[in-house]
Amino acid sequence: MVDRRFLGRLALGLLLAFALPTVATPPTTAVLGTPPQPEWTALKPGQKKILAPLADEWPHMEHVRRKQWLMTAERYPSMTRTEKERVQKRMRDWVRLTPEQRAKARENYRGIKHLPEARKETIKKKWSAYENLPDQDKQGVRERHKSAILLAPPPAPESANSDEPASAAR
Repeated sequence: MVDRRFLGRLALGLLLAFALPTVATPPTTAVLGTPPQPEWTALKPGQKKILAPLADEWPHMEHVRRKQWLMTAERYPSMTRTEKERVQKRMRDWVRLTPEQRAKARENYRGIKHLPEARKETIKKKWSAYENLPDQDKQGVRERHKSAILLAPPPAPESANSDEPASAAR
């Protein structure tokens, strides 16, 4: 009888030993946050120089944003002069935006990422045309919300002899 009880307990123990770990195993997927990123004072001198426009904003940034900017600073030395100038300008422009404008910019960026390539190309062309406009014309485009005019063909120049009939010009 002792042997039967012993075998029963042994069987129960083995069953529990093999069954419990499968129940108690943590899920294989986990949501990981971005670990804390260094404070401004802990940055290397080269990083501080590259990220200088963000110095006042740095203490208020989320860890994920700091990490993104640190990754940009890491790529910075291998960038062309034009790319470096563009990054510096974007940083200066970014710090001038209000929190609402920043949220809107992030929302727009996320929306553009999911567009078809043809639509993305049109947006790039419009942006390039907008960037090349004089400041007063940019203001007019913003006020009228008419980005379509950016890709419109320029108006045809009027001929010097506009008094002549079209048939006489042949």
